[in-house]
Amino acid sequence: MSTPISSDLEIVGIVNHRAGGVGDPPSALDFDPDFIRDVAQAQEAAGYDRVLIANAATMPESMAIGSFLAPQTSRLGFMMAHRPGFIAPTTAARQLATIDRLSKGRAGVHIIVGADDREVQADGAFNTKEHRYRVAGEYVEVMRKIWSSPEPFDHQGEFYNVKGAHALVRPENGAIPVYFGGTSDLALDMCGQWADIYALGGDTFAGAGALAARAHAAAARHGRAIKVLMTMVIIVGETESAAHARAAALYDRVMAQIGAGARGIMAAHEKDGDKPAAGAFQRMAEQAKEGDWLDRCLWTGLNKAYGGRGNNSVLVGTAEQVADSLMEYRRLGITRFLLRGPDQINDAAIIGGKLVPMLRQMIAAQEAVTA
Repeated sequence: MSTPISSDLEIVGIVNHRAGGVGDPPSALDFDPDFIRDVAQAQEAAGYDRVLIANAATMPESMAIGSFLAPQTSRLGFMMAHRPGFIAPTTAARQLATIDRLSKGRAGVHIIVGADDREVQADGAFNTKEHRYRVAGEYVEVMRKIWSSPEPFDHQGEFYNVKGAHALVRPENGAIPVYFGGTSDLALDMCGQWADIYALGGDTFAGAGALAARAHAAAARHGRAIKVLMTMVIIVGETESAAHARAAALYDRVMAQIGAGARGIMAAHEKDGDKPAAGAFQRMAEQAKEGDWLDRCLWTGLNKAYGGRGNNSVLVGTAEQVADSLMEYRRLGITRFLLRGPDQINDAAIIGGKLVPMLRQMIAAQEAVTA
């Protein structure tokens, strides 16, 4: 599916709960409010539109971090990762609406069901991913009713029954952007029915384009339209060789960390020899088998190092080369990009100061040609 390019663009960053980039040892602090504030403010200053506040069974709570950041930023939006099923959707809807009003309309929620069945068991969820996707769909349905219904309502569904549900706080703009991921047919159908933005992991032009097309088609089946966001790690250099040298040095650091026994959040729940659980992670493992360099400047080194776990597809090159690749993804129907660098604060300045302005210039030039 090819979509006409427009000025519609959202640049998303990420806020981690402590210092330490890709290839770096974790900070000695298990939770660092000063770093959380600094990295959010750095991305706001760099022109980012929104930041992801991630979540997993062992991580600090994302909505609390969003509330913490709201008064310390003025324009930056939040994409707070949230797992359905652990609190009532009516409660979650009010919490999100409250944060949205406190931040003057800057809240967004990223619905995640958990990439691995064992990982979610740490929070007491002993069910399958398919079950969690069905729960998530109804969960968002109830949240949307809370945000939109002027009067108390009843809901009787497969997983949730409420009577007289109502909220005295509504989102600033009537609703909150809902992000949703997943690669299975069920995940895409739930996304097409309930989400505003489909979030996918970094992939080749062909792979990302195929998933974007499936997301747009799923939304169309439900009489809706949807936006698509893709995540990429970005390594930009003044020259192509400088960018490649930086990627090589990063690979060496990552391998040294792995050799020293460093393990990621997901790895704590895995056994030796396991395949990555999420479909997106399996695709990233397959990317690494296709070659070190794919398409124009897609580097699979980190996917190879991590065995596909995580979201570690990397675009490497000059700002112009990377922007050119992002333009190709836009032609495939992807208009939102979560862009993160190995060094969260310094790379935010590079991405926001060099890459994104060049991307906007390319979009403007394309619009001028097609106007």
